[in-house]
Amino acid sequence: MTQKEILRKVISSMETELRLFDFVASFKDQGFIRNTEDSTFFFQLLIYNRTIIKTSVKGFLIEPFIWVNVKEVETYYKEITLNKYLQRDINFVTLGNSLADLLANSDGIYKTRNNSLDLLIFNDSDVYYVTEQLIKKFKEVALPYCLQNSSVAAVDTLANTRPQEYKVNLVNDNYRIVKGIIAAKLNGNPRLEDLIKIYNRQLVERNMPDDTKEEMRRLKEILPTMK
Repeated sequence: MTQKEILRKVISSMETELRLFDFVASFKDQGFIRNTEDSTFFFQLLIYNRTIIKTSVKGFLIEPFIWVNVKEVETYYKEITLNKYLQRDINFVTLGNSLADLLANSDGIYKTRNNSLDLLIFNDSDVYYVTEQLIKKFKEVALPYCLQNSSVAAVDTLANTRPQEYKVNLVNDNYRIVKGIIAAKLNGNPRLEDLIKIYNRQLVERNMPDDTKEEMRRLKEILPTMK
């Protein structure tokens, strides 16, 4: 079977179970989406080709990711972003990563990368096992992650505690800086000015792209108007 056929079979097998939690299947987006008044949750399944070297048997690896869009944060980010490719709520990611990386870095600091749950499919019988494991990880890891991290306060904590460190929950460092400041402002973080100074230094020390620097400049302009 092709990647597309495998993924469609897996998503179809999970659809009834995840609908119980208001996650709706999206074959186009390769996963399941739940919209609430305050957040959008996206349980994404990425699929990769894999080959057993000794036997040359070809198969697939499925890696689950969980993404959270905290709408209050993203509303302000939309005002300053230069990225024209971001169009839909699931494109505006506030928090998230692969479940494997989140589990491997449970303290929130990104120490080990490119981890895997090793959910491999080499024949039809593997599909049932992988589907069961994905549902299990959804309930044990992804769903609690969404429910615990769908507030501005959660974003502020995850982004701005130990701000010098790389964060597993904000995998893109460019977004971490500006969204961390947005969350700090909205959450009334008393360290806001110190955080701005820290992130200003990181823009230079980490050789951040010009677009990120411009987004920071735009953010500073609107900070006084944010509530």
